[in-house]
Amino acid sequence: MKTPERYIISVHNSSFSSYWEPTLLNLLPKYLPKETHLDESKEWIPYYFKVDELGDSVASHYFIPNGFNDGLQKLLEDYLHFPANKNQLSEETVLLFQSYKEIPDWVDYERIEFGSNYSNRCGTSALSVLRNYCLMGGYESSAINKPLIFTGSLKKGAVKRLSDTVEFWMQVTAKNGLKPKQAGLLSILTTRMIHSYSRIMIEKHPDWKPELWGRPLNTWDMVATNLGFSIVFADGLAKLQLAPTTNELKGILHLWKYVGYLLGIPIELLPDTTEQAAQRLYLWSKSQKGIDEDSKALAYALYEEPLKVSFTNNRFMKWFVQKTNLGYNEVLLGKKSREALGLPYSKAKYWILFLNKINAFVDKKAKKNPNFYQKSVLKGRNDQVKVWDLYKKV
Repeated sequence: MKTPERYIISVHNSSFSSYWEPTLLNLLPKYLPKETHLDESKEWIPYYFKVDELGDSVASHYFIPNGFNDGLQKLLEDYLHFPANKNQLSEETVLLFQSYKEIPDWVDYERIEFGSNYSNRCGTSALSVLRNYCLMGGYESSAINKPLIFTGSLKKGAVKRLSDTVEFWMQVTAKNGLKPKQAGLLSILTTRMIHSYSRIMIEKHPDWKPELWGRPLNTWDMVATNLGFSIVFADGLAKLQLAPTTNELKGILHLWKYVGYLLGIPIELLPDTTEQAAQRLYLWSKSQKGIDEDSKALAYALYEEPLKVSFTNNRFMKWFVQKTNLGYNEVLLGKKSREALGLPYSKAKYWILFLNKINAFVDKKAKKNPNFYQKSVLKGRNDQVKVWDLYKKV
């Protein structure tokens, strides 16, 4: 199988350089096995051309004849009535629904709760990392974001994409959100179908070039995205003085392992340990072609997002939020990545560094006092819900 042009191997590759700088707060370099070599990334090249075939088959069955909205409504109705309607469904649909209804033996809800508690107790700092590190930082790979361009996400605006991401994240990180009959599972199923339908439509586009980018929303990019929500997320919070405990870090990895499985990623590709997670992320991130003009356009759209929101007309508030996000970009991504993405510098980084001191105090107290820990989980989640409620108005 031919290697796509997006794949490069160079120790001088500057993509995602901030991930691997051995600083005091960075988690990723601490967990990367010393024996890791970039040549190991060659084993992953075939996954640029592998995708969620089961999801695509089900998406084709529902969406091609019915359109996306009607097809999705019918699919979700069938899912909610499963397995009573099993004989009325295609073999592929039955297999897909069973993977959601039947809980695998390896799923540990107690461990998942550690992950959801960590996601919640970090409050709005967690949402800031999600936005200004996981999403913005992801634009450092030009290829992984090409599907966003082909689906028109740039034209639809960053507000819509951020709103969708926040909603998905809030539902899967809710307490018990991944248990049967909870909104988290429906959100994951919906997202999986969006991925499949997008891929089907993109591959019909004459300008999609698999020889450059592989298949859209391919398996290796899906693994990288999953790691972005788990170990990169934890790394970003550590930079904000909210480092996870051992159990929280195991929990966040396990939570997203289950989410990744439900999104159609082969289970053997999803990490069980922090070392596996760091190694797989390193092999992906250091073999990516870097930023291009599309990357900069997506980054600029996200930079402009606070000025575009419709839930407030307060100019000062919009300005303050935009500058605060820039401060997070500087602290989380670093100067080199921030400049490469075309983002301006802001002295707001000193505001973030001040907030980090508060984070450090609260984090230390939460880890020492179980009662305060639980209060932090509840308060953090309530603060996140307030932000989520604002985006629901979009």
